Amino acid sequence: MTVKQKNLRVFHINIEKKENFFDYFEKNKIILKEFFLLIDGEVDEQICDILEKDGVCFKDISKCNLRLLNVKREIVETENQEEIKEKVLENLVKEKLKIYERPIRSGEEINEDLPVVVFGRINSGAKLFSSQSVSIYGIIDGLVQCDGDYIVLNGIGQAGNLIFNGEIIDKDTLKKGLLQKITHKNGVIKIKEI
Repeated sequence: MTVKQKNLRVFHINIEKKENFFDYFEKNKIILKEFFLLIDGEVDEQICDILEKDGVCFKDISKCNLRLLNVKREIVETENQEEIKEKVLENLVKEKLKIYERPIRSGEEINEDLPVVVFGRINSGAKLFSSQSVSIYGIIDGLVQCDGDYIVLNGIGQAGNLIFNGEIIDKDTLKKGLLQKITHKNGVIKIKEI
């Protein structure tokens, strides 16, 4: 037997109206297929059938006692807190951000816990995940997930998808070829031209 701990990328979807879910899923299924879905609320056989038909990995948690928390990383108070702080500061000084001075190729997957800057496009089939802020100076044709304070981008192509702090950004709200900054504050997403 082999046991390995894995990190999952998960969407928690609470269904209040079945029709709203069907519209949302149809519009975003290309993105949602990349994630494990926790489905809650009004879940019925029709919803499960559609998800299974499209090959989506999901779990109906409407009858589970699962607690879902939004947890930010914090340094826990321990006897070795000073030692931990020193290591964290040392790592921050060594590497403050990750820079890619090239396009992100199709099939390439990048996972970073640092702010990311890409001086190229995100090609179709490429994936970029960052727990920090992201700046992309080419067009996004792949999948980008940014969980930081902001994302700066030059636009999303036809095949591109963007998830910012758990929200799927509608590409029709963005202007192609213009540098824009997206922020998320108090549950409101703001898009501003730079």
